[in-house]
Amino acid sequence: MTQSVVVQVGQCGNQIGCCFWDLALREHAAVNQKGIYDEALSSFFRNVDTRVVGDGGSISKGKICTLKARAVLIDMEEGVVNEILQGPLRDVFDSKQLITDISGSGNNWAVGHKVFGSLYQEQILEKLRKSAEHCDCLQCF
Repeated sequence: MTQSVVVQVGQCGNQIGCCFWDLALREHAAVNQKGIYDEALSSFFRNVDTRVVGDGGSISKGKICTLKARAVLIDMEEGVVNEILQGPLRDVFDSKQLITDISGSGNNWAVGHKVFGSLYQEQILEKLRKSAEHCDCLQCF
């Protein structure tokens, strides 16, 4: 089955993304009550064995160990991302998936695009590349 990497950008993107991840987990739990990592779940989540040093070994089938969202969260203000990391979905993301800054763009798209876009371009591309490498059959971003 194919996998997708979700890219959440800015306050709105991260708030909508948070709702998406919550709904995806709840809907899958309603259908798959045995806790099996299946193809449907692998579309948006990795099953990580946290006992493996480093990135953790991905497990393609079997029991769910630790789910990690196939996502990159980008926001030039830490507020919304910190809320996600302190909320009920905190275990679904890790720090390797986040790109934040302290100052923010002041809700000004041009500042985000011209200033932070060029400043963080390489870091964003690297995180997207690593997320794509965790996929067996990447379908989309």
